[in-house]
Amino acid sequence: MAAFTKVIPVPRPLVPKTTLNYNTPGVKYWLAGFLSGEGCFYIKVSKSKTHKLGKSVALNFLVIQHKRDAELLESFTQVFGCGSYSIQEKTGIGTFAVSNFNNIIDKVIPFFEEYPILGVKAKDFEDFKEASILIKSKAHLTKVGLDKILLIKSRMNFKRELE
Repeated sequence: MAAFTKVIPVPRPLVPKTTLNYNTPGVKYWLAGFLSGEGCFYIKVSKSKTHKLGKSVALNFLVIQHKRDAELLESFTQVFGCGSYSIQEKTGIGTFAVSNFNNIIDKVIPFFEEYPILGVKAKDFEDFKEASILIKSKAHLTKVGLDKILLIKSRMNFKRELE
């Protein structure tokens, strides 16, 4: 502090809690833009003793933020009409997640079809949709279908090549 003797500390201002009123004009376009940067379309493939091919497949849509934005992420459940919000207290990380397949098909995918994502994440969304079609048709229960989903997964998110 000796080097900054004339500096007077100022209290950090309080930031009002942020929630989305999904009936406000333009808010869904704002949300699509926000999710272009912060959302994640994820295909989860797990070992399974109950599946013939030894693997289960699930789709997840996730948004992860610091817990200080809890109210914002919680409001996503109202915008989408599904999903859940949780906080890991140890890390301060908050997660909005949709993992129910019917909610992915009936709510998440139609939202992004109506309010499109721009940028490279649009490609992840298209891959996510392609995987959803395979799962809905039960193709993931065949070796050929599972291999297609694994290929789709291999090119998504951080694995996507820069084009």
